[in-house]
Amino acid sequence: MIRLLAVIPLFLASAKGAGLAPAWVKDLTTAPLGPYLTVPPCEVTYELGWNHLLTAGKASLSVKEAGGFWRADATASSTGLARGLWKYDCEMTSIIDRQTLQPRFLSHSETDREETCRYRVAFEPLRVLTETTIIPKKGASSKGTVICPYGPVEDLLSVILYVRSQALTTGQKITRVVQPWDKPYLTTFEVQGRESLDIAGKKRPCIKVGVKIRKIDRTTLELSSYKKMKTSTIWISDDALRLPLEMHAEIFVGYMFARMTGLKMLEGEGAKAAVPARMDVKPPGP
Repeated sequence: MIRLLAVIPLFLASAKGAGLAPAWVKDLTTAPLGPYLTVPPCEVTYELGWNHLLTAGKASLSVKEAGGFWRADATASSTGLARGLWKYDCEMTSIIDRQTLQPRFLSHSETDREETCRYRVAFEPLRVLTETTIIPKKGASSKGTVICPYGPVEDLLSVILYVRSQALTTGQKITRVVQPWDKPYLTTFEVQGRESLDIAGKKRPCIKVGVKIRKIDRTTLELSSYKKMKTSTIWISDDALRLPLEMHAEIFVGYMFARMTGLKMLEGEGAKAAVPARMDVKPPGP
């Protein structure tokens, strides 16, 4: 199996070769994939809450085999009273190499009251290409492509798969470059210990992981604070599944949480999917 350790130095080489290696490069985690590699095809559902006051939305995630890839499909939307305050819907598809857990392609669409934003992201060993289409409710649409000329970079699901593969001993830190949609971030996961959570009336042993996010300027590679999220904590099931059970975050609009409400294991044809017909992004230019 191709190990992630053989791929990560490409990021370092590309930055150093351009004479742009920033100080934070030395903090990147280059450890190979850990012992928790098995990803069972499944569907997981979550409820979303806001400011300890109300249920604000729902989300779902499925992971299926697609030949040599994992295909993950996620949806999220605001619901109930929260939807009256903030109408929001999104869909995401992530294609990840099953051997290396490196992302290959991401498509994401999100819609609020003002506009729809669509992203197509192609992950390459030394760069990331992002095509963004913005469709406002009023006015003309716009479309453009940008390049982050460094790699490899994770997407949102691939970094979760990489982190869950590790031993996750208390005090362990994992730092990776992650591009969840159209911008790269330096993301550090720190294992804070073991706890138990009450999930659907049942105590579940879990691993508590704190998350710190900083923005990366795709041109200068300089870091800056990510003011939209102050703190974030994820609880991962402390078992062979290593599923995200709950997440808390202090963000710019208040306190948010996500809590798992359902799990369905997939088998046979229900555990399989196809990759998108196109997984490329045309570079900008004539």
